[in-house]
Parts: sequence; C-alpha cells; structure tokens
Amino acid sequence: MSGIYIHIPFCNRRCNYCDFYLITNLNVTDKFLISLKKEISLYASLYGKMRFDSVYFGGGTPSVLSHTKFKEIIDFLHENFDLCKDSEISMEANPEDFREKNLNDYRAAGINRISFGVQSFIDSELKFLTRQHTSDEAVKVIKDALKYFDNVNLDIIYSLPSQTLKDIDISLSEAIDLKVNHISAYTLTYEERTPLYKSLQKNLVTKNTDSKEGDFYNFVSGKLSSSGYYHYEVSNFAKEGFQCKHNLKYWEYGNYIGFGPSSHSMVNGVRWNNFRDIIKYNNMLSENSLPVEEKTVLSSEQKKFEYLMLALRSTGVDFEKYNKNFGNSFSSEFSDSINNLLKFGLAEITDRKFYLNEKGYSIADEILAKYF
Repeated sequence: MSGIYIHIPFCNRRCNYCDFYLITNLNVTDKFLISLKKEISLYASLYGKMRFDSVYFGGGTPSVLSHTKFKEIIDFLHENFDLCKDSEISMEANPEDFREKNLNDYRAAGINRISFGVQSFIDSELKFLTRQHTSDEAVKVIKDALKYFDNVNLDIIYSLPSQTLKDIDISLSEAIDLKVNHISAYTLTYEERTPLYKSLQKNLVTKNTDSKEGDFYNFVSGKLSSSGYYHYEVSNFAKEGFQCKHNLKYWEYGNYIGFGPSSHSMVNGVRWNNFRDIIKYNNMLSENSLPVEEKTVLSSEQKKFEYLMLALRSTGVDFEKYNKNFGNSFSSEFSDSINNLLKFGLAEITDRKFYLNEKGYSIADEILAKYF
C-alpha cells in the first residue's frame, strides 16, 4: 500500500523556529484548491492503479481550512485514486484553530487521526516558541478531540534554552495523563532561515550542548517507554497498534506521492519534489504542467543507503526485505558493523531483523555515519 501527502501551505503566522514552506495570505485558499485538484487529476492519470491506505495533511497548518474544504479534497481523492475505505487520514492542527470550530465536523468530513502542534504545556515555553495558544487551551481542545477521535497525536518540542528535566517532565506528564495514543517528541532545531536561528547568531539565545541534549533525549525516551508507549522511531512513540501508518511509509521505504507546493514524493526508487512557491505551483498547474522542481532516479547504492538510514532510525533492518531489494545478505555485507554494535550494546538482533536499541537510538546519526 502507498501513501498520499498533501501540503496545505497556509498559517495565520509563522512561529520563530519553523522552516516549513507556508504563506499567511489566507485569501488564496480557493485558488490553491483548484490547483490541488488539477494536480491530483494529473497524477491519477499516471498512478491511478496504485492502492493507497493513508493520507496525511501537513503544512503550514491544515486546520486553518474549513471542514467543508477537507470533505471536498477527501471526496476528490476517492474519486481519482483507489483509496481504501479504512485508510488512515491525518490532519495536523493547532489548538487555537478550534476556539470556534467544531472538531466533530472534521471527523464527519473524513479525518480520523489528528495531530496537535502543542509543543509544550508550560506557558512561558509557548511564548518563547511564539505559539498562539495557552497550556489550558491545549488541554481543553485535546480533551474535546478525544471525544471524537480514537487516534490523537501530540507534538512536543524539548531542549529549549534554559529548560530543565523538570520542565520536560511537566509537559510529558500532561501528555501522558491526557491518554493520547501517540506522542512525537523532537529536539528544538535552529534552522537557518528562521528568526530563532538569527537570535542564536546574535547570542540572544544559547543552544544546549550535545551532551545535555543526549540527557534530555534519554529522559524523554525512558519516561514515554515506561508509560506504555512503544518507541518505534527516533522521535515517535505510540500505544500498541497506533503507530502512524503514513509515516511508516517513509521509514520503511514505501511509496508515497506528495501534492502541494514543497511536497516530496517517492515511487519505486524515483524521488521528486515540487517547487517551494505557491505562485509557480498555481501557474504551472493552470497550464496542465506538474510543478516538479527536481526529479532523481536513485542508484542501487543510493537506495541501499536511504533504506538503511530510515530503517535503523525506526523499526530496524528486515533481513528478508533487504535481500529481496538489494540481492545481498545484510548479515554478511555488514557483519563487522553488526558485531561492533552488538558488542557495544547499541543494537539487538533476531532471526529476522537487526535494530538499534534505546542506547543506539540516542546516537543514531553517529552510528549511521560511522558504520554504514
């Protein structure tokens, strides 16, 4: 099964750490939807026989759109693609977007998984991240969402300047107490094009050391794992059976097609991305041209590297899948790396897969660079 990603490039305002492509002009949403439908139609003529079981609305902030627009898009997807009836259909959302909107309307429109960009349950941290909601507001919206959605994710950002383990514990404990079934926990990153990065360059904020970030990571992983959340990707934790079906497409090297400006796609070893420009996106589609900026046919070595990079950051290398895809035995090809990682207590092995353990997860990037 394959996945569909749809980039909704609209936000009421940009947060200081965000580097995703977005615009704050909400007056062009109707024009964007016309272009989006055109793009869907063009890809349906190319990949209409593919089967899909996940749709992910990312952004931007998809929840700025009305529930009627989501129903329109989801219905159009069903008309053009073989989209399973039990597909996971996720929407990213900000808590403040539901001050006046009814979450049940989005459930009725076809959304069955919602991901809230909460980031913290401490108001001073939310202010630092230039978020527009309060902790109390987030709690209220999440409790409301759980009335209508079985599948709810919360995004948490940690390793803020001057943050302590106690601060992180407060946010994680609140998320756990709310009984959501998925939590994504990310370290704060300083992307070059963001106001936060400029503050870092001017020494207005101080980035935590790698050692401190490692301590934070180990605390987050330990607390969530001990609270019944399965650690199935470096930054993602889920109750059993609630792993994000769509994100697994990325991490298990599956096929997915992206729609909207700045979206990325991967089908059978061919990767491409759209222009990061809604004007160019609209103009090209008005001329029946796909808004693809760059396309790459991956070599065998590139495919292998990407598979290993993704697999070792998530559920591990499946021996049978590796042999089928690359014609080699993983255990033989990387015997030295496997033995070293096992010796250092960074990985585990079974009769069917090799995977990093919690200790290995915490230095996954270093392991990939050194051993693979």
